[in-house]
Amino acid sequence: MDSMKKLILFSFIFGVFACKSIPKEQEIIVGSGGGFANLWQSYTLKSSGEILYRTNKSDSVKLIQKLTKAQTKKIFKAVQGLHLDSLSQNEAGNMNHYLVFSEGKKFSYKTQWTNPKSVNDSIKMVYQSILEKIKK
Repeated sequence: MDSMKKLILFSFIFGVFACKSIPKEQEIIVGSGGGFANLWQSYTLKSSGEILYRTNKSDSVKLIQKLTKAQTKKIFKAVQGLHLDSLSQNEAGNMNHYLVFSEGKKFSYKTQWTNPKSVNDSIKMVYQSILEKIKK
């Protein structure tokens, strides 16, 4: 096989199997809070794999961890698979949990719930798996 055919074949194979990168401005936020003290905490997963921790008790944001590219892509793919853009869950109560998927000013999809029985099982699974990955 001549070199031109090899180059075309390689380009095709690479194009088919190459992983699409996550846009820089995309991020996922998981958080919870409320109650008598109205305390909130959230974890933001950036497309770079950085995980930032924030609480309403402090204005500071703390970098707590950095995931690998593979871990980050897996989580973003799972959240994209939830199709948050087509859900309209915004249940507020005493103690709330939420999941946000956004890309700068382009879009921001949020789902929020109080009662674990009222939220889609796949959302609960993704939410829990993100928290487990963060708290390792």
